[in-house]
Amino acid sequence: MFKALDDRVNTIFNKRLLLYSIVFFLFFLSVVAKLFYLQVIKYKKYKNLSENNRIRILRIKADRGFIKDRNGILLVTNQPSYNLMATKSDIKDLDKLLLRLKRIINIDENLIRKRYKKAYYYSTFMIYRGLKKQQLSYLLEHHEQFPGVKLDVDTVRFYNDSKSLSHIIGYMGEVTEFDLKKNKGYRSGDLIGKSGVEKIYENELRGIDGARQVEVDSLGFVSKELSVKKPIKGKNIVLSIDYNLQKSVKNIFSDKVGGVVIMNVQTGRILALYSSPTYDLNKFVPFIKKDDWDKIISNPYKPLTNRVIEDAYPPGSVFKILMAYIGLNEGVITFNTKYFCGGKLEFNGYKYGCWKRSGHGSLDLHDAIVQSCDVYFYNVGLALGINKISEYAINFNLGKKTGIDLPNEKSGIFPTREWKRKRFHQPWYPGETIIVSIGQGYITTTPIQIAAMLTALFNGGIVFKPTVVYGFEDRGFIEKKVEINNRLNINKVYANKILDALYDTVYSKHATGYRARVSKIKIGGKTGTAQVISLKKFKDKDDSEIPWKYRDHSWFAGIVPVDSPKYVIVAFVEHGGSGSKGAAPVVGAIANKLVDLGYVSIK
Repeated sequence: MFKALDDRVNTIFNKRLLLYSIVFFLFFLSVVAKLFYLQVIKYKKYKNLSENNRIRILRIKADRGFIKDRNGILLVTNQPSYNLMATKSDIKDLDKLLLRLKRIINIDENLIRKRYKKAYYYSTFMIYRGLKKQQLSYLLEHHEQFPGVKLDVDTVRFYNDSKSLSHIIGYMGEVTEFDLKKNKGYRSGDLIGKSGVEKIYENELRGIDGARQVEVDSLGFVSKELSVKKPIKGKNIVLSIDYNLQKSVKNIFSDKVGGVVIMNVQTGRILALYSSPTYDLNKFVPFIKKDDWDKIISNPYKPLTNRVIEDAYPPGSVFKILMAYIGLNEGVITFNTKYFCGGKLEFNGYKYGCWKRSGHGSLDLHDAIVQSCDVYFYNVGLALGINKISEYAINFNLGKKTGIDLPNEKSGIFPTREWKRKRFHQPWYPGETIIVSIGQGYITTTPIQIAAMLTALFNGGIVFKPTVVYGFEDRGFIEKKVEINNRLNINKVYANKILDALYDTVYSKHATGYRARVSKIKIGGKTGTAQVISLKKFKDKDDSEIPWKYRDHSWFAGIVPVDSPKYVIVAFVEHGGSGSKGAAPVVGAIANKLVDLGYVSIK
């Protein structure tokens, strides 16, 4: 009986021993597997983590390239900015750190927590940009109270003039999540161009970052520098803009709303480009405060909008310049073709009025341009038809982006039969051709498009892609080649005859553009008035008596000098009234400035 009991006990003991042995073996096997995983498979990862706890690679940010005007005047340079950075691995208690920092700096706690969460273990992230001297001194003196935090010297922009060139230069801001995904080499808290040349030429301006290999102590402070890879400064950009002219344009335009562009007829380079109202670039340095940003974006006059390229308006009678050329080139009129203007044109039971209600009488093409007779061009439009008008207009780049090297350019609209069918599911009517013929109706154009159109008409047919950049400084000067959108075969006889008419538009007895007259040189030009609403109820009132938002838009396109075109000046004044009152004086004053600065010689 005892033997049986002993056998039973031995059997149970052996089973338990086997079970314990299996469990122990599996445990030992798992330990060996884990060690193999950590020491062999993940060797490189943990070796790097170990090294990073002692040796780290610190980025040396490259200096951003400067921006100059065509004459070498420095417009944008850099100035130091003292920033507060943090390394995630060195922060032991984020809540306690933020509590201490809030006592001396107005930090955005939610933003910092977000950056902390997204940062890699040994990477640094931005806590605050643009420390003041008192804050800097305190942090240096009490650095032991802020483990994981370090001071960093970066650069921000410094502007020679923070308002005259805002829409050309553009502002900078911190990278967004979209920026980080789209662009390599950026980190959270970095600055990037958000508008203007700063955005378009970001890659040229930013340079190539360097690096420092350093040894750090237990608190994360650098104790020894091991090696250095020097950064490469970004390229300097040389604009085609003349700063002194740009500054004068700003003063001439004064408190008007609109824009001005001056374009070289032979090269397509922009000499000045100004949009009003402007904004202060200094508000964005070192970063824009919420109150300042709210004021800018809530401003009803939209100061961030570059009206030269971003807003499109009916061109009004400025379009008659191209209509005259199309009519001549297609042979539907000659210089001697006459039409009678009795103040209106009756067609298919509708009446289409002329701006001069009493009529101009019988006039030829020259006088129709000088006096800006609507009825004359109604007849030209009917003779041509919308297909031919739109074909020419689109070849001259109307209704399409010019491709200027500034962001957010709008294409505007030049209507065709197909466009209307797709947009409204309706056919094109002859009455709409009549309206298009004087630059009204569905047409919307930007000032830069009008400048490019006139440049092509008077340079022999080269439709340039306008540029505000002349070249780059990178171990010498590299000129930026001007690109071409289209080449047209221009009849120079017709173009020169139109120039004669544009001269008389400014200087003759019946000139509609007489307010653009200058005495130093001969200029030509054309007024344009784009209607916002019907002003019948205001017909006996002066512009000053009409509410601003209801007043007509004002255009003037000038050619300087008219006998040998070198520059096209296009001025647009939003709600400026008639072209002769609002925009013409602006162009005249700018033409005088071109003479003063030596761009046009007095004959």
